Amino acid sequence: MPGRIHRFGPFTFDSGQRQLRRNGEPVPLMPKTADLLDALLERRGEVVSKGELMKMVWPDTQVEEIGLARNISLLRKALGDEGAESRYIETIPKRGYRFLAEEQPADPAQVRRAARRLLLAAAVLAAAGLFVYWQFYRPSRYAISALDAPRLAVIPFDCSGGPLCASAFARPFEDLLAAELLGSGAVRLVSPSTVHRYADNRIPTALMARLLGLDATLEGSVTVFGTQARVVARLGDVHSGRLIWSESFDVPAADPAAAQQEAARRVAAGLTAALQARVGD
Repeated sequence: MPGRIHRFGPFTFDSGQRQLRRNGEPVPLMPKTADLLDALLERRGEVVSKGELMKMVWPDTQVEEIGLARNISLLRKALGDEGAESRYIETIPKRGYRFLAEEQPADPAQVRRAARRLLLAAAVLAAAGLFVYWQFYRPSRYAISALDAPRLAVIPFDCSGGPLCASAFARPFEDLLAAELLGSGAVRLVSPSTVHRYADNRIPTALMARLLGLDATLEGSVTVFGTQARVVARLGDVHSGRLIWSESFDVPAADPAAAQQEAARRVAAGLTAALQARVGD
């Protein structure tokens, strides 16, 4: 947790982290010894009675004075304050203890370094925010305006049920669909082989789309039931995730070659009609 930074002599003490450093190097402290130092620093210059210190350091435990004295000894050892003349912790006979050293201002060089770190962190956060907005919230050019043909890629369709999935709706279907779309002239298409290279390297579709500068991706699913195959196609905006177009239809599944040809034709026709309608609007 964040806390106050105390500076005295060659030492700094972070009250939040309970961490003591000497000239930047960590000085090990037992947890209760660190709590004791924190209590004394908070009452710097004041005489703090033994009873007060025991309540502050051991609020829920009954502790003998010998426990307090032992931790005072450990703290003095950590501070190198064991000589006849106390520099940091003064013992007030029959009363308690007082922390003597005055608070020192922060080193200007350290302040400048801290300020630079804060500015750098702010710049990194701002850049990250802009990147997230650009990648995930800013609509693609096509989502804003339909005047230009969108740059898109055909993502392999998911297929479930029957031998059709092993033959028709793998690579052959993607190639047929790409050919149909190119023939329409309504889109600018990334080669299916390029898409497969990214997929073979386990690069997620969303990242691939951004790396390739796509406006949209065409993906979907095929579900075989009985003698029919239901094809669902979706065109989604890469940046905003907005669904631009979607259509579903059934094709006979008995002949895999005919099924993939018919599905490619109908997906391309539906998508082309939708894109032309947007331009008309």
